[in-house]
Amino acid sequence: MSQVNVNPPPGPGGPYYSDGGAAGVNMLAIVLAIVLIIVIAVVAWGATAGHWFGGSTNSGGGNTTINVSAPGRAPAAPNSPVTTSPAPSR
Repeated sequence: MSQVNVNPPPGPGGPYYSDGGAAGVNMLAIVLAIVLIIVIAVVAWGATAGHWFGGSTNSGGGNTTINVSAPGRAPAAPNSPVTTSPAPSR
């Protein structure tokens, strides 16, 4: 039967792993890439739907004219007398 030692040997010179801080740099690169994509999307939206970079808000090319006039006189009431019928008896 053979034995496998899984603990590092005592003293210096044992196995040691260091990524040199690359994990933090990679995370920062990912965050900056996401921020850049968001900024590009916001500027693209502002240029098209928000009309940030000049141009008029009337992109249809036509003019709309709305005419509003005051209402005329109310129609006259008919000259017939008002008749009422008696209430039905029970």
